Amino acid sequence: MIPPLLSFNLGEADTVVTFISSVAIILGAVFVVIELNDNKKMVAAATEQAKAAAIQARATTEQMKQTNEIADMDMIMRLYESANTREFQTSWLTVLNSNLKSFEDFEKLPEAQQVAFYQVASLFELLGVLAKMDLVALSTVDDMFLPETAWEAMKPFLEGVSAKYGGEVYLYFEKLKDGIANSHKAR
Repeated sequence: MIPPLLSFNLGEADTVVTFISSVAIILGAVFVVIELNDNKKMVAAATEQAKAAAIQARATTEQMKQTNEIADMDMIMRLYESANTREFQTSWLTVLNSNLKSFEDFEKLPEAQQVAFYQVASLFELLGVLAKMDLVALSTVDDMFLPETAWEAMKPFLEGVSAKYGGEVYLYFEKLKDGIANSHKAR
């Protein structure tokens, strides 16, 4: 005989187990609902954070772009200042007033006037390199320095130097002139 304390009714046990598992299922469902709400809040917060980061990235990019434009303009202004010296302006006038017809005409010029051609060509070669590297805009160079005018005035000299010293002398000056000419055609 089994003592009464140890007697166990399987029907009652089944009811208790069913009740406990029902409670566990309900608590689990409540927990899942709470977790889903928390996840929704976390996803919404992460989305807002991502939007804020994107706005900040755009603002930073715009600021960097403006800083680069200011630095580029500063560089151009410094070049322009050096091109506005009495020495360079004298060279510029020498080039414009020389009316060269051939490289032989250039070679007949006094040394000081020959140096003027090299000085002006060097400035435009530098501007061509800066434009090639996208450090200055073609439109800015065109507005401030008149490279097409310089090229036309110096054409016999430039062609003669290239022939005399081997092909690719003042290559970036030529690319600068061509780039500006193409931008004029595109307008």
